[in-house]
Amino acid sequence: MSGARPAPSRAAALLTLAGAIGAWWAVAMIHVAGRPLVATPAATLGALSRTAPTLARDLGATAARAGVGLAAGVAAGLVIGALAAVLARRAPVLEGMLDFARSVPPVLILPVCLLAFGYSELARLATVAFGCAWTISLAVMTAASVPWSARREMLDVAGATPRQALAWTQPWESLGVLVVGLRASASTAVIVAVVTEMLVGAEHGLGARVIAAQIGGDAEGLTLDVIAAGALGYLVNLGLRGLERWARRFET
Repeated sequence: MSGARPAPSRAAALLTLAGAIGAWWAVAMIHVAGRPLVATPAATLGALSRTAPTLARDLGATAARAGVGLAAGVAAGLVIGALAAVLARRAPVLEGMLDFARSVPPVLILPVCLLAFGYSELARLATVAFGCAWTISLAVMTAASVPWSARREMLDVAGATPRQALAWTQPWESLGVLVVGLRASASTAVIVAVVTEMLVGAEHGLGARVIAAQIGGDAEGLTLDVIAAGALGYLVNLGLRGLERWARRFET
């Protein structure tokens, strides 16, 4: 079929990876004020061999902050989204208020959280949760506005009560949309967690490592930290992508 997607090629994947490493090496050759912008792949591997234990510790600290903040944000987002889906029908202005809240960068909420909770771990977690809650609430509202499926109409014809029809269809048919919102929120959680570590001065975490490497002029360590942050986000999304494929089965 002309519209079919071509089969994945291992050779193409290897060539793409080699090209990316080559581009990385080329960028590492750029020097500003006598210093490289990024370290070479070989130098970055050397930094990994020297700092693997501390990198694992800081990576775990960032992952834990992102995970706890994400869990709190998801819980708040489910409640906000469910209430908004019900109330927005009578007060459409509520949807605009939620759009306003989603437009506020989470990093701007960090000073508010610092005033409320002090320079503590709770302030960082609250900031991460704020960044995730609005994305989840949007996913909930989107799921609630999807037209009824044929399965739901069949249940109505069969005499199911509205509550029974809702319980047997909506939670499962909305899983795909909710998981997409979860993926977006997970990426936000990692980003906001790293930023709060950089700005507030956490003892452990990738953000703390980045600041230390920048102050010390450690291009190898800084490059390694950037790659570690990207790898963390990639692994989280990879796992959630599998969850999304599983959830999409309930839409058919």
